[in-house]
Amino acid sequence: MSVLENAQIQEWLQECRAPSTLRSYATNIKKFFSWYGKSVDEFLGLEPKEMRHVALCFQNENSKKNANTVYSVLTALNSFLDYLDMPISFRGKRVRPQPDLTSHVFSNGDLTKMFEIANTKQKALLALACSLGWEVSAILELDRKTLKGLVERAKSENQQFIFFTSQRKKTGAPRFGVLNPLALEWLDKWLQESEGLKPRKRKLDKKTKDRPISDVFDISAEGANKILRTLVKHAQIKTTGRIHFHKLRGWVMSGLSRAGFNEFQIKYVMGKTIPLSDVVYLQTLESEISEKYPKIYNDYLSLKPLKVDSELRKTVEAKTTEMETMKQQITDLQKRLEEQSRYVGQLLELASKPGGLKTNKYIVRRIKEEEP
Repeated sequence: MSVLENAQIQEWLQECRAPSTLRSYATNIKKFFSWYGKSVDEFLGLEPKEMRHVALCFQNENSKKNANTVYSVLTALNSFLDYLDMPISFRGKRVRPQPDLTSHVFSNGDLTKMFEIANTKQKALLALACSLGWEVSAILELDRKTLKGLVERAKSENQQFIFFTSQRKKTGAPRFGVLNPLALEWLDKWLQESEGLKPRKRKLDKKTKDRPISDVFDISAEGANKILRTLVKHAQIKTTGRIHFHKLRGWVMSGLSRAGFNEFQIKYVMGKTIPLSDVVYLQTLESEISEKYPKIYNDYLSLKPLKVDSELRKTVEAKTTEMETMKQQITDLQKRLEEQSRYVGQLLELASKPGGLKTNKYIVRRIKEEEP
């Protein structure tokens, strides 16, 4: 019998609130029992001390390969045991998650190059991800009706930025979404272009239930990562690690931080948990974000190079021409000074000889002719 067919495992997974959590727990509990090599019932028959020993042995054998995977597996295992009122106490010996140091960190220049070579669909996806800063699953769960409504609202109110409230499924935390001018522009174009396209049916996985496919972009999370890798390749970006969609979330967070957003403002935009005692300030946060975001957008969160004002461009071009003319005049003057210096040297040399300058009056005339 498969691990996921165990009645207690099935009951535990049924209580998972978010589909992403269910998929993660199912995958990781399967990894643990695949390593263990024995049945779920045999493991549950162990004493608490023995369970802890087995879990730590799994950790010691696998943590050098990927500490974060081990952490996720033990999290799933302890969640299952907690469901059965049999949680493990690791007593501080559990491995800690490690920061992602192997993925490429996107710069503004990277994303600008990628955006410039992208097609309409890719531009819409990239602009949306870099506007919201949400995890890929949440972006793909935004349906056509919702996005179309936000775009139409921006048009009707003649707004460049549209803000809306949402709730992050993974944590239940409230968040304040924003669609910036680039996202609104290219979402509008893609929604119109794809109006008649029918999205594929959702793929069903018997073990982990359904894996959602966006009805706007007709892709899954892996499809979104493939698009990102394709854009990186075609834009000829020099990468420093693997390409992962989640790094766009990091780019948005970094941009907000550099722009001077405080901790609560960043958490509210990104959908990170805010302490209950501070939730009462959400309305104030919304006002602060709505006022501040448009001011910092061009400098910190735009994917397009800044457009230079036409009058400013003319002024710069005129000044450049003026400077080039002055440079040429200085060069000509330097040449004349060098010529005169050479004649003065000849005069001094002749003055020291018998007869002096009397026999070389033509030199004196030449110098006078060259005087500015």
